[in-house]
Amino acid sequence: MLQPSSPACRHLVILIVGLILATPVTYAQAWKETGVRPWWVGLELGDGQIKLSSDQFRGTRNSAFALGFVGGHTLGNRARLGLELNGWLLQSFNNNNPAVGESVSNVLGIVDAFPIPRTPLFLRAGAGLALYQNNRPGGFNSSGWSWTVGGGYEIPLTRSFGLAPIVDYAAGSLGDVRNVITVNTGRRYSVVEFKAAIIWHFGRSK
Repeated sequence: MLQPSSPACRHLVILIVGLILATPVTYAQAWKETGVRPWWVGLELGDGQIKLSSDQFRGTRNSAFALGFVGGHTLGNRARLGLELNGWLLQSFNNNNPAVGESVSNVLGIVDAFPIPRTPLFLRAGAGLALYQNNRPGGFNSSGWSWTVGGGYEIPLTRSFGLAPIVDYAAGSLGDVRNVITVNTGRRYSVVEFKAAIIWHFGRSK
């Protein structure tokens, strides 16, 4: 089974981007022929290079499985608003072992802008809440503010579905830990993501 964080998955994303760059006229024409529908939802999968750090600890980037759900309302053919729920798994959780599992996740309000008319290239920006969960011994859960910027190119597959390779950067605060066991202040994260999204457009076409 292909793992989203494997080199093969990253090569797949590179291949998709290469196909887009090789035949831009074909995809632009397909976009022109696609009606604009008012609602959209998407599933995002890929690889995140994530770094956790604090005032006391300088971390290194590690590969983590990235999973996200996104959706919202389209504003004509130049922008769309949405909500994104995504995260990065640093260690798998186990119902039979409550002492394992670590992840970072986001709940973000996002805006996708299409700067070039009738071209499915989009730029994304968003802000919201970051959540950190760590079940390991000595680990502590926390939350803070987060933000993201990035971009993608949505390839129309049918009138309702599209495939979008996306590259983005996200960062945020994970709060402080101050107790008798440890003091860990200024906890934060940053992540560079390479992912692919399958997007479904629905509702009456405009």
